[in-house]
Amino acid sequence: MSPSILTKNQTKTFRADYVTSSGPETLIVTVRHDDQCGNGHNTFSITADLYATRGSSRDGTVKHANGRTLKWSAGGCLHDEIAKRLPELAPLLKWHGCSTDGPLHYIANTTYLAGDRDHWGLRKGEFRQLNDRATGLPLWTLRDVPRYTDRTKASDEKPLPFVLDWEPYGTVGEGKERDLDAARRAALWPDATEDELTADDLRDRLEARLPALLAEFRAAVESLGFTY
Repeated sequence: MSPSILTKNQTKTFRADYVTSSGPETLIVTVRHDDQCGNGHNTFSITADLYATRGSSRDGTVKHANGRTLKWSAGGCLHDEIAKRLPELAPLLKWHGCSTDGPLHYIANTTYLAGDRDHWGLRKGEFRQLNDRATGLPLWTLRDVPRYTDRTKASDEKPLPFVLDWEPYGTVGEGKERDLDAARRAALWPDATEDELTADDLRDRLEARLPALLAEFRAAVESLGFTY
């Protein structure tokens, strides 16, 4: 596949004028595929601005098809509204946030969501010894250090010596529940099975399917007349 061509400003807008029980509304959708944010690769986004009779004229106005002036009411990832009012754009919604490198944090997000490890990378009850930030050396802590009130003892004979010992200092994992539906969305893999998402080789599976996924993404981008 030929490489992507970096672009700085590449957008298209789509508009729908309609009437609801609350009155006339206008939805203006902006589809973008460029490097406007300056991170070195083109990213696809599809967002919208909704105008209605109730809103803020300070944030913008549009003329409805019936001639009435509408005020800005909402904006952002109004994907449910986009799919409802402009159904021809619905197939593009899944690519929101996808770049020419792949879906946003494709492997990291998918493996975390599909896994049962917490943000430390630990399963529930699993222990990990921590390292000193300055030296990188493993951390240790004294075990069974007596409290001040336990340092005096009544006895007929001299008590046996108290021996201190060092044990690893670290954290015990809390684990987490798997969120397979969210993992499917992060990977743009709606038909992934539970076995596929919980297999030990999930990372390899994700990497293997990425070229075909990017080819599908490229076709979607170019169907809009955009430079990929």
